Amino acid sequence: MDMKPVHRKSVYEDIVLQIRSMIEEGTLTPGDKLPPERSLAEMLSVSRNTVREAIKVLAQQEILESRQGAGTFVREVVEGNDRAGFTDFFAGEKPDIRDVFEVRKLIEPEIAALAARHASIGDVAQLETVLAEQERAVRSGEYGSVHDQRLHGLLAKASGNAVLQAMISVLHEDLTASRSDELQSAERQKASLAAHRAIVEAVKNGHVMQAERAMRAHLDELEAIVFSNKI
Repeated sequence: MDMKPVHRKSVYEDIVLQIRSMIEEGTLTPGDKLPPERSLAEMLSVSRNTVREAIKVLAQQEILESRQGAGTFVREVVEGNDRAGFTDFFAGEKPDIRDVFEVRKLIEPEIAALAARHASIGDVAQLETVLAEQERAVRSGEYGSVHDQRLHGLLAKASGNAVLQAMISVLHEDLTASRSDELQSAERQKASLAAHRAIVEAVKNGHVMQAERAMRAHLDELEAIVFSNKI
């Protein structure tokens, strides 16, 4: 397997993108088994923990699956799954960023509200773990987009709505225009972290309206930062 050492600044993203690219190019196909974590870490010149985190992200995106006692495999495509058709819609050009924000603002505030209503103790613990990881990444000057994607995915999971969870998995996988690398400024990173703290706190305390408002304010703030950078 031909893989390249990753750059430290965006180590999670580099691993995730490399594996996704290998799947898209056919180097890895559904059912293929990935090398063990130790081998992948040596190929990529990173720690096993870093490889483990990247695999976790790809598993949440339903691209990889871990089978106990067997290893990690490229997920089989389920026949009749509408997910592929939705994903194919974005296979050409990147969607317009304004469209991305319109979609996110339509569904994500409601997801946050549902998460505040239904989140379990385990859901909250996972959200707090990802939030702590994002904070460490921002402090060290790394991009936090992987943590951002994971946190929003966990919020959808905590909502208890399987349809919303599937939608967010696809949207945050494919509608990446609102998180493109050139827009990952220090200002945006700090704004995202502060907003995520407010959202997670509201979810933890079961404050439904506060969670909805915090998510809406988060998206409004990100939208303002993105378009101020494009003027």
